[in-house]
Amino acid sequence: MHKPMETGPGPRTGQHRAVPARHRVKVVLHRGITTGTIPGGTRLVPASIAEELAVSTHPVRDALRELAAEGFVRLDKAGGAVVHELCRNELEDICEIRAMLEPVATARAARSAERASLRPAIELLAAMESETDATRWAQFNSSFHAVVGQAGSSPRMATILKNLRELSSLYITHALLTVPDRAEHADAEHEQILRAVIARDPAAAADAALRHLHGTLHALRTVHEIGAPARVSHPAGGTSPDGGRAGAGKAIMPDW
Repeated sequence: MHKPMETGPGPRTGQHRAVPARHRVKVVLHRGITTGTIPGGTRLVPASIAEELAVSTHPVRDALRELAAEGFVRLDKAGGAVVHELCRNELEDICEIRAMLEPVATARAARSAERASLRPAIELLAAMESETDATRWAQFNSSFHAVVGQAGSSPRMATILKNLRELSSLYITHALLTVPDRAEHADAEHEQILRAVIARDPAAAADAALRHLHGTLHALRTVHEIGAPARVSHPAGGTSPDGGRAGAGKAIMPDW
């Protein structure tokens, strides 16, 4: 009779489990696509990705299938994928869907958000107002909207909106480089959204979110008229009269 295999003690509370290879691959590819490091139209070959990331091709194919389901890549018959590049109509569709959902999510946040849940939004607003790198600003922007959306206690809507923001994030980054003062205008719009949510004013919060989406759509239309974005790593630009980025940041709720 064989001795049973010893598995050792179970994981202790707080001990981290190993991150699945599929998830690690997806995170790397997702970051590359949304920041422009992996441009639209790039063909992704599982064998090459597996070699570079020191994994087998199986988790790579799983990651590509998930990215395809989320709209970031298109699978091809050879088992690889091509990074999807949004056309103007798709960008407008995304903004119009966001314009229907974002005001609802923001109004819900104004009705039900706990103060503690909005602290990260205040910090992200301050970070955006002082950030000069377009890619990092776009990441803060996405996180800001995610925090506000999650504060509305509607996880399904928050997930849908997160995907829509990520699909257009590279174009939003490019808009900061293309449209004069877009970052400053967006910062002011974010502040109006956050003030309305903190004041528990659902109507004002929804209105501020809708005006922000209209500004975003206008900027994205400008980007497509000028040209599709390439890899982006330049400063967002735009300064206040004293040479720095203007903004309120934590002054919204200085006692938090």
